[in-house]
Amino acid sequence: MKPLSEEEVRHALRDWVRRRSAVEVPETFDDHTPLITNRYLTSLQVADLLLYVEELRGESLDPASLRPGVFRDIDTIYTTFIGGGA
Repeated sequence: MKPLSEEEVRHALRDWVRRRSAVEVPETFDDHTPLITNRYLTSLQVADLLLYVEELRGESLDPASLRPGVFRDIDTIYTTFIGGGA
């Protein structure tokens, strides 16, 4: 399977949040929109998101990379886990 481009991964993450959010995600939602403080994700959904990020990466995450704030927004998730972080 061909690796996804950065834009494809970011789009997949935004789509995942839109589909799973318990509240309506506005059209202004972008890669810098806070996910938890804006209540688009609950703490329980973060565990599911972690599994989805592993799926997008094609490998498990290093538990040491799980620090406070790494699920703040799409940009932070991408940078930390896919774009050269963990």
